[in-house]
Order: sequence, then C-alpha cells, then structure tokens
Amino acid sequence: MKNFLVDIQRLRGVACLLVLLQHIALICPLVWLVMHVPPHFRVGSGAVHIFFAISGFVITLSIKDKLPTGGTFLERVKGSGSFLGEFYVKRFFRIVPVMMFVLLLAAVFFGMTESNTAWLSTLCRIPAEVFAGVYNYSVEKFVTVEKLHLSGTGPFWTLGLEMQFYLLWPLVLMMLPSHSDRACLSLSLGLLFLLVIQPVCVLFFGYYYYAIYQNISAIFLGAFLAYLYTGEKIKVNAFYSTIAMLFLIATVWLYPNVMPLSVFYSQIVVSLASVAAVALAVFVGNSFAIPLVGQFLEYLGNRSYSFYAVQLVLASVVVYFTQADCYADYGLKQFLIFIVVLYLTTEFVYNCIEKPLRNFGNK
Repeated sequence: MKNFLVDIQRLRGVACLLVLLQHIALICPLVWLVMHVPPHFRVGSGAVHIFFAISGFVITLSIKDKLPTGGTFLERVKGSGSFLGEFYVKRFFRIVPVMMFVLLLAAVFFGMTESNTAWLSTLCRIPAEVFAGVYNYSVEKFVTVEKLHLSGTGPFWTLGLEMQFYLLWPLVLMMLPSHSDRACLSLSLGLLFLLVIQPVCVLFFGYYYYAIYQNISAIFLGAFLAYLYTGEKIKVNAFYSTIAMLFLIATVWLYPNVMPLSVFYSQIVVSLASVAAVALAVFVGNSFAIPLVGQFLEYLGNRSYSFYAVQLVLASVVVYFTQADCYADYGLKQFLIFIVVLYLTTEFVYNCIEKPLRNFGNK
C-alpha cells in the first residue's frame, strides 16, 4: 500500500484555500473581487465535502483493524473498551482545545466591542451544541451584532456533524460482525443519504447548507474508501445484490423525471467529486507534485484545522479595527492585514495549542 498522507495533506490544503475564498468573498470581499470576478467563481462552499470525505476515510482506516470481529455485539464492545477510550481521548484533544481558544478569542473581541452582553450565554452554549451535533442548526442564530455578517465561530458547524461521526461510528461498525459487512454498511449509508435522503429532504424541506443530511454522504463514502484501500473482500449475497440493483435502476429511471434537476444532481455532483478527489489522492497519488506548490499545500494541509477555525473571527477583528465597512471599504490594505494576522495566528494556534495537545492525547 502506498503512503497517501502527503497527498491527503495537499488535498486538505486545496480545501483550505477554497474555504478562504468563500469567507473572503461572502464576509469581507475585496472591491476588485466583487467588481470583476463572477459570483460563481468567488465561492468555495463545496470544499467542506472534501474535509468530510477525508475524515470518513482517515477515521475509518485508523479504527477498522482495531475493532473486534465475530461474537456478539456486546462481546465486541467489551473487547474494544480500552481502544474506544483511547480513541475518544484522541478526538477530544484533537478538536476541543482549538475550539475553546477560538471561543475565548471571540469572547475577548465581543467583550471589547459590544456593550450588550447577550452574546455571552450563547457563546457558552456552543461547546454543548457542538458535542450534541446541533450547532450546525443554530449557527445562523448566534450573535446578531451589526458588524458581523456571520458569527466568528461559524466554522464549528462542521464539528457538530463530525463530532457525531466520531462518537457513533465505531459503535455502528461494531454492530456488524465482519469487515465485509461493515464495508457494505458504509457504502449503503453513503448511497442512501446521497441518492434518497438528501434530495428528498431538499425537495420537501428546501435547501439548507448546514443540514446533516446535506453533507454526511461524503463521510460514509469516504469510510467505504478505507475498506477498498485495505483490500477487503466485500461479499454481498444475491438477495441484497438484487435489492441494490433495483434501487439504482429506479434512481436512474425515476428520479430525473420527478425531481427538479437542480435538487437532485447539484449536491450529488459535489459529494461525488469530493470523494473522487480523496480516492485520487489515496489510490493514485502525486497530486499537485509541483515544486513549491506541493510543499505549500502540504504545509497548509498540516495546519488545516487551525487555519479553518480562526478565519471568521479574525476577519471580524480586522474589519472592526481597520474601520472597514464590509461590501464597501474592504480593500487591498485590509486584505493584506488579514492575511498576515491569519498566518501569525494559525502558526501560534497550531504550534502552541493544536500540535502539543494532539500529541498529548496520542500518548
């Protein structure tokens, strides 16, 4: 098996740049960007699907051979008790310290700039909402202050989704006794959300960017890639094969005729493209193997979590203290200041918080 880590990190770096483009364009856009670049080229909201697909692949690959097979479900859970404890501790120190630092930074900023302290109680609820997997539904209702178009803690909506995956996925896998069954489950859940739950919910309830059903298929399909990567022999009996074939044929035949094409295909393409990008990084490799470009993307990918987490609150800080009015005065000076502040803060958070505490959790 090839070493995919470098290519995964480069792909993370690409996703980081796309997310940065999204945040710059929608929150504090450069006048030039608004005036000269078409809107369709100023957003990178689909980049989070790449992060989700990577998480599904990496997490499943890291746990699949450590979860026991055979026996009953209770026996498998009992046999993996020590590993599950270690796994949850690692996830805690991987995610929570950076999140708490950003919340502290946001609290200091709001405390300095807001006379109304209504933001404090809401800010304190965010960790619980992230752990409960509901912050992605309340992010837009966070702090309604005039100078902020989106809360500085907005990036944590993805943690609400991933946290539930981290907590539940090992237990879900252990419900099945073999790697083959677990691989089929990963693929089935991915296709179920991709081809049924996601488009049906969009059709009846409307498109909601932060919804779990809108984003989770990439995680399960990424998990399925982990089983393909390790060469597991996936066995499906004739009955389930027939059911799956009928489902796919019905999807190809029926869905385009009963659903608006924009509802059915747009997010499916985003999810599949994200999973395909991860598959290329894992199975082919040498992506972005260009002098300096590859090294830069790898560097950024290593710091992707810190880079992603601090962006919005720093954008708000720069806009406020440079007295720039979003959508009007955010020009080259503010952009350069923001990039410098983003770089320095990312380096501080990564080297002083994320990396040391992640290493501590891995001991």
